[in-house]
This record gives sequence, structure tokens and C-alpha cells, in this order.
Amino acid sequence: MIVSESHFYFFHLTKPIFLDPMKTSYSHFVGHILIILIIPLIITACNTPGLVISYPPIPELVTSDVYTITVNDQEVWTEKLKTNMDIGALPEWFTSTPYTSVQQEVHIVNFSAAGEIEVNIHVPETVNRAMIHPTSRGIVPSIQGNILSFTLRGPDKLYIEVNDLPPVCFFANPMEKSIPVPEDPDVRYFGPGVHRPGMMNLGNNEVVYIAGGAIVYGGIRTNGSSHVKILGRGILDGDFEHQRMVVPENSDQVEFNGIIIRNGRSWTNTIVNCTNVRYENVKVISFGPGGDGINPLGSRHVVINDCFLRCSDDCIAIKSPDSTLVVEDVMVTNNTMIGYAFSDGITIGFETNGPHISHVKVSNCDILMARGGSRVDGHSAFSIICDGPAVISDIFYEDIRVEEPVLKLFELNITDGTKYGINPPGHIRNIHLKNIAWTSERPIILNGFDADHRVGNVLFENCTIKGESLKSTDHPVFQINEFVDDVRFK
Repeated sequence: MIVSESHFYFFHLTKPIFLDPMKTSYSHFVGHILIILIIPLIITACNTPGLVISYPPIPELVTSDVYTITVNDQEVWTEKLKTNMDIGALPEWFTSTPYTSVQQEVHIVNFSAAGEIEVNIHVPETVNRAMIHPTSRGIVPSIQGNILSFTLRGPDKLYIEVNDLPPVCFFANPMEKSIPVPEDPDVRYFGPGVHRPGMMNLGNNEVVYIAGGAIVYGGIRTNGSSHVKILGRGILDGDFEHQRMVVPENSDQVEFNGIIIRNGRSWTNTIVNCTNVRYENVKVISFGPGGDGINPLGSRHVVINDCFLRCSDDCIAIKSPDSTLVVEDVMVTNNTMIGYAFSDGITIGFETNGPHISHVKVSNCDILMARGGSRVDGHSAFSIICDGPAVISDIFYEDIRVEEPVLKLFELNITDGTKYGINPPGHIRNIHLKNIAWTSERPIILNGFDADHRVGNVLFENCTIKGESLKSTDHPVFQINEFVDDVRFK
């Protein structure tokens, strides 16, 4: 258990306290007594290991036969999640790679913690190679035989690879701050166990709470609603049945916090014409064709923070398919993105039919993978693909770390507008990249469409490729056409 310094300020005493019951009010007297009683408890807590809350195994799900994981000497349940898709029925384009032409498998550990924790991972074979991602965390495990161990300073989300075994999605959640009560009429409360409500339509002020140790098979719809929350530490699972399994539409003040969302068909989270939407500590896992993670469409004031996305299409895709809707003020911060198949880490596009997309900020994110084919000759770690008449401007990328493998590092591309529809081309301008670290040498593509539809005012500030500063477009990674203006370096 960890107690921050802010909890101690009222315990700093400059002189002894002497309480005279005749001169001290009852409330002050009780307050002083409580402080005296609490001080030893706080001191004791500060000398104990981090607090861990594990969740029970979920019936009907499969326990890992590969990993046994303990946290502070407490075993936490680990799930083996393996697809059972009919590979032969999947689109040929999707099964064209060796990693999508077979069943996909990840193992998931999910618990809550506070403070420093010690993690031990046991596997049934000698560990010859282990990597803990994001590598920016600087976590190097110690290895002894078939056990790897490491220390985690607090809650985090990791992607762990051991030998050639399936990866571990490691979710150490922060403690829940408030838990709804089941008796509240506005709360749909799902305790530990298996639940099958199907598609849930939510109205104003409704809350869905999915407890740790619970799996809820279904999806979410809310249209024209406000103050909707989906919270917890459990799992919302589409069971490959629900097309676009989570769709907030025409709504305001919508929050997703703490849950795992997985196994949807097509796009997993589709935010349509909404304002003030927040995704916090959400874990999205997809396996099938078109498995985008979180897609804000024609929406404003959206925050995607501290999320983990392992997706079989773009992890995050910001779009404006409706010609009447603008996209403004989208913040994507502190996320880990694994574009497992046919995926960017984050992209703006392709669908860009609205008047404008502006003031998007992407900061402090790790992109672990981005690969697969696309309609612009492959995916990038992050990109803007303007496939419509929108003006895309004032986009800021800062403190982004890109690991291998990626097909392309970065792309700005104005198409003819016909990749996903029949539209005129658009415009891209005022793009700022700061403190971007790429670990491999792959293309950076900057392409305008024609003299009237150009890419302009692009600044690369303190960007590096394999540790080398990016100083000019003379670097061999750049592929730039004649419809690009004012590319600068700082």
C-alpha cells in the first residue's frame, strides 16, 4: 500500500498536543484522537508491499496452460484467449498474412494494484528470450530457468513476449475510486460470473458496472443520451456476434472506464456525433476483419487516455464520414497501441468528408506494431489519409515512441477521394511532430494530390530514427511529391 506525501501534511506536528476536555470542543477532541490513532496505521502501511486485488476465475473461460503469474506472492488468474474463427470463411485479403491465416492467441492477466509490485511469471520451459513492452518503460526482467521476474512501480499495461509462446496482455489496473451500488435504479450491475444481456440500450444517467471477475456477452447502444457511464474491471465481450458492438451516437458526457472490450465484429467502439466522450484505462482486443479499436466519427471533445489497444485493424481511427459534421478537440494520450494486423497505431482518415478535422493532439503514446496492407500501399505507425474534401489542420504529435515491426513510419497523403467513396480531394496543413522516436528505418511519405490540394506547413521537431536526429528531407526515408510545401526541421 502506498500513501502519497499529500496525505501526511496534517501529521507534521511542531509541538506536542495537550487536550483539555474543558477547553476543547467535542469535534476537535475526537479529531485529534483519530489522528493519533491513524498515525501508526499510516506508518505501518508505508512499510508494506503494494496492495493487490485479484479477481476470481471466470466460469466458461479457459485458464492459461502456459503462464502462472504471481504478484507480491499472490497468484492472479490468467486467461487463455484463443479464437475459433472459421478461417476459410474469412475474406481472402484478411487471411493473406501468416499471422491472420491461423487462430490468434493471447493470454490475459487482469487485476488491480496500488504501489510497487513484484511480478513472477512461470512458464513450462526454459526462458531464453523475454521482452517487456513498451520498451520505453525500461523494464528488464531477471531470468532464472523457467521464471522471469520484474518490479512494477505502479499500475500499468504491458505486452510481454517470452520465447515463441503466445504473448501476455498484462493489466495492472489502478484501484477503483467509486463502485456503484446494485440497488441504484440507474445502475445495471454485473457481479462476478457470466452474463448474457445481449445488446444494451442506455438512456440518460444510466450506468453499466461490470465487476472484476465478470464477463458480459453483449454490446452497448446509446442514442441522444447524456451522462452515461460504463465502468468496472470486468469484460464486455461481443462474442463475434455484434456488428459495431459499442456505439454511442448523438450523445453527450459518455464515459468508459476500466473495462476490457473485446471480440466484436467490425469496428469495436464507434463514437458518432458525440461530445464530451472519455475512454479511460480501457483495454480493447480484436481479432477479426475490420477490428478497429476506438473510432471517433464526427465528434468533438473526445479523450482517449491510458488505454491499451491490440487490434486487427486501426487501433484508433478519427474520421468524418458525414459531410455535415466536424471533428474538433480530440486528445489521445498515454496509450499503448498494437496494430496487430492491417492496422495503424493511430490514423486520421480514410473517411474525411466533413468540413474540417482540427485540433487533434496525440501525446505520450507507444506504438508497438503497425503492419498489413491498405488502399495506400500499407499501414503506418501513424498517419493522416485525407480521402475526402475535409480540411485537416492543427494536428500535434508529441512524445511518441514507435517500436518494430512497422511498415511505414509516418504518412500524410491526400488521395483522389475515391478510396472509400466518391468525393473530391481535401487538404492537409499545420502538422507538428515533436519528440518522435522511431526505432527502425522505414518510409516517411508526404503526398499532396495536385496544385490545389496540397500538404503544407509540416514541422519535425526533435525527431529521431534509430537514435539519429532527423534534420532534413534529404534523409533516405523521405518520399515526397511535388504537392508538398514548407517542410521544416527544428
